[in-house]
Amino acid sequence: MAIEGFQVVAKVEDLPAGQSKVVTLNNRTIALFNVDGNIYAIHNLCPHEGGPLSEGRVKGFVVSCPWHDLAFDIRNGQGIDGGGYCVGSYEVRVEGGEIHVGARRKS
Repeated sequence: MAIEGFQVVAKVEDLPAGQSKVVTLNNRTIALFNVDGNIYAIHNLCPHEGGPLSEGRVKGFVVSCPWHDLAFDIRNGQGIDGGGYCVGSYEVRVEGGEIHVGARRKS
């Protein structure tokens, strides 16, 4: 069942706990992360030089860019290194075994 303002991007079974997955939403690559059964969505490209955050190391709620180790909170996209970098984050809802991501970035 469709949720207004959201798009189905994956099935929950395709994103096991502790894993990440890249999906496309409105021509943007979005990184999904499953942390202890909770799904989070942020823009996949690091704003520094475009490193793929989905391939980064995740520790708790922090993903580090695999290229230069800039770190972001996957719950809200905020940089935690104090350099002013951040990435877009998206609302996620899980319903009927499907992952739905909000079509617009969170404010």
